[in-house]
Amino acid sequence: MMKNFENKLDRIMQRIWKESAMVRLPKVPDVNNAWMRMEQLMDIQETESIQKMTVKPVMSAIFIKPKLIWAVAAALTLTLISPILYNAYTTTSIVAERGQFKTLKLADGSTVKLNAESSLSYKNGFGEQHRNVSLTGEAFFDVEKGDLPFIVQFGSATVEVLGTEFNIHARGSNIDVIVLEGTVKVSGAEAAKDVVLTAGQKVDFVLGLNPGKPEKINHNKFPGWIYNRLILEQTNLRTVCKEIERKFDVKIKFASVDLGNITVTGIIEADEFNPVMETLATLAQRSFKFEKDTYIIY
Repeated sequence: MMKNFENKLDRIMQRIWKESAMVRLPKVPDVNNAWMRMEQLMDIQETESIQKMTVKPVMSAIFIKPKLIWAVAAALTLTLISPILYNAYTTTSIVAERGQFKTLKLADGSTVKLNAESSLSYKNGFGEQHRNVSLTGEAFFDVEKGDLPFIVQFGSATVEVLGTEFNIHARGSNIDVIVLEGTVKVSGAEAAKDVVLTAGQKVDFVLGLNPGKPEKINHNKFPGWIYNRLILEQTNLRTVCKEIERKFDVKIKFASVDLGNITVTGIIEADEFNPVMETLATLAQRSFKFEKDTYIIY
């Protein structure tokens, strides 16, 4: 019986072997080629996915957002520059550059002498509706009498007059007011601390603070600059040289910073630059030299 089973199994195996020879099997796949195709397929799918996600936003950024951005920018620009344009249209400004000296005749008949590196401005209606001016730097005022008060504003401080001659030096935070004729009221940080000056008086104070007590002018030719003079009373070299730089449009430096603290007293005729520097050097007991485009005190 066992023999019959073995014979039958042998016949089955032979039949499977013969039939398998007739089957056409596929070629062995190229692994490298298959992997390359797989990567290409993945890249294509990823690109299509990205394009689907970004096409609309990109188109929106190109065709829609710039219009919105420009509209907003235009609106903001107009909002910002409108006050500037309005102010420029309704304000008259006069500027004296370095090395310049200007004399102005205002609509109310008042005369203003503008020192170098200074500016004066006023709104439309000056002389009829108001007599308010703004000053930066230094100016001498010969104010015509009138019903409207003449008000000079410099920073947070003001000088108010009806008719008088006075000088205002307002450079940086240092304020100096000198009255030659009439009466002026000087206002600082607090209106309750106003100071009234009469002819022959001056007051010095720091912008943002209240004016101090009036002092008597020690020279009848104040302010010196309108007479082309430098009137010095224990004035430090740093301050004097700043005025000389403005007047003659030059550069002055100190060989040592401490030299700027030296104080000088005297009157210097300021018609020409070289004599001014020679006199200043004598008063300070120092010398000066010219290197490149700068005068150096040593």
